[in-house]
Amino acid sequence: MRFLASAACLLLSASAALAAPRACPPEGDATRDKVRELNMQKARMTSPTDDDIDDGVTIEALEEPGDDTMRFQNGTAVAVSAFVMAVRDGGPASSNCHAEDPSEQDTILELAADSSEPDPGHRVFAVVTPRWRVLMSKQQQDWSTRGLRARYLHQWIIVTGWLLFDFEAANKAANTTPLVGPGITRNTAWEIHPVTEIEIDDEAPTDQSASIAAP
Repeated sequence: MRFLASAACLLLSASAALAAPRACPPEGDATRDKVRELNMQKARMTSPTDDDIDDGVTIEALEEPGDDTMRFQNGTAVAVSAFVMAVRDGGPASSNCHAEDPSEQDTILELAADSSEPDPGHRVFAVVTPRWRVLMSKQQQDWSTRGLRARYLHQWIIVTGWLLFDFEAANKAANTTPLVGPGITRNTAWEIHPVTEIEIDDEAPTDQSASIAAP
């Protein structure tokens, strides 16, 4: 009986371990120092104040063509009005320890200055991280990919957060890739990452909502 009880306890412990979400450190599971530092910036958990916001960073400024590697500064606080073209899971990444569960992955909001522009090469990424998703759930806000898509897809929003140059995505961005082709997924490697606040933009244009392009 004592053996059976011990075996049952071990089985329950193993089941609980499998069910519990993995703890991923701020640096993720990256091995290169440069990527570990990038991941720690992505894991930022502070919110900008109104005084922190750089009003000069707009969706139009982020979409400006040309090599923009040095155009902005990492850690700049922004509040950008833009149209949400797509909302999707970010997939496994070193910043999230290559988690397979979508709830432990980033959510990508693909933003544009023009709701009728179908070309991904004109989009800017805003990234909701798992850490912020958990924090917002404690405030009764659903920041899951499904919840964000239901609330904000094909809407004008104001997205607040921190600017980050994701150098790992530079070869997929129109402004920094040496090759133009189907591999372009965005306009710029500059992201709003992490996103700290999202709200509907009540002062945004209303006439563009009728010309929504497929994400």
